[in-house]
Amino acid sequence: MRLPERARTRIRATGFLVVEGGYWFVSLAVLLAGIALLPFVALGVGLYAVPSFLEILNRLAARAQTRSAKRASAVIPFDRRRLTGRYSFTELAALLSAPETKRDLSWLLFHCGFAVLAAALALALPFGAVLYVAAAPLWQLFPPDAPLELTIFVRSWADALLMILLGLLYAAGAWVLLPWLARRFSEATLAILSPRRYADLARRISDLSAARASALAAHAAELRRIERELHDGAQNRLVGVVMMLGLAQRAAETDPAAAVPFLGRAQDAASEALAGLRAAVHDIYPPILDELGLGGAASALTSRSPVPCSLNVEGLLRAPAAVESAAYFVLAEALTNAAKHSNASRIDVVLRTESTPRGDVLVVLVNDDGRGGATVDPAETAGTGLAGIARRAAAFGGRLVLNSPDGGPTNLRVELPCAF
Repeated sequence: MRLPERARTRIRATGFLVVEGGYWFVSLAVLLAGIALLPFVALGVGLYAVPSFLEILNRLAARAQTRSAKRASAVIPFDRRRLTGRYSFTELAALLSAPETKRDLSWLLFHCGFAVLAAALALALPFGAVLYVAAAPLWQLFPPDAPLELTIFVRSWADALLMILLGLLYAAGAWVLLPWLARRFSEATLAILSPRRYADLARRISDLSAARASALAAHAAELRRIERELHDGAQNRLVGVVMMLGLAQRAAETDPAAAVPFLGRAQDAASEALAGLRAAVHDIYPPILDELGLGGAASALTSRSPVPCSLNVEGLLRAPAAVESAAYFVLAEALTNAAKHSNASRIDVVLRTESTPRGDVLVVLVNDDGRGGATVDPAETAGTGLAGIARRAAAFGGRLVLNSPDGGPTNLRVELPCAF
């Protein structure tokens, strides 16, 4: 038999508080570890353990935030920081004083102080209600010299009735109090771990400034690339056309038959120049995206790859033209890099659309079984390679996630927000 919605709500609230009580032991252990680390941090030796401690704290707080958001049916409109790599002394000091660290530590103190109390109440009220209501009528089974003892000794039906009423009072308290307590606990967790309004605005302004700078850099790189293609390709061939036509004109004045080879060569050069112009236009916005969509365009790219490729486009939805164009060039550059440098025997490509609290995200996954060791060089300015992919993703407010250990495999993930 299906329980009423109100009963299921209260069961979920009780479960939420009990789970938080279970995590209280983890929070307490992290708090004690932090307290034990403090003297060593003051001496400078403990600074090496600070990133690991903050990473553990960050993960613990992130899970608490996710649980509370699920409980409160709330959306987390920001991404938590990622702590990876090595840090200098200045960077460690900045980590310790960062607003995120202060929020995580504040939540840790709150959780250690109240989670176990909330869990104890969530267990005590329902258990007390069941115990008093079920056990009180059994008072006659106990001998007179050792009567049933609950809150008081139960020696008569009047005492039993009093205990039953107390059990019903516990049940009413659990029915009313536990959902409220779970709601307030989850709201308090979200309030502590969420950045203040001004901090969120500052972060958004910083992100927009970085995205604007990346967009300008990507645009400048594209202009330089197109200029090189036109200068080294179509322009040189057109110069050849003009020269061949000039030679043909001079030859025609004395021997018309001698002008024919020059005209043929001029025609070939003009055809090559036209092909170069078409290639340049194709690199600005591939017409195949309009004709077949991103899935069809990706199929054409993978079929031309010198390394055998598999393509999975399940779950791929249409995105704005600029986003699909960026995804197309990201995939083309990733396949080119894998073919040139990875020495891979197989490449797996996945294109899909993922739903996030901040909107849909177009995800490009390129995995190869090559030798690995790929890195992003921030100093690279040519607009190609992994740095070019990262710059193109950043221009849309996205990101590049690269995992390429020595010996392989290489896993490349590019996220492009559709509502950029």
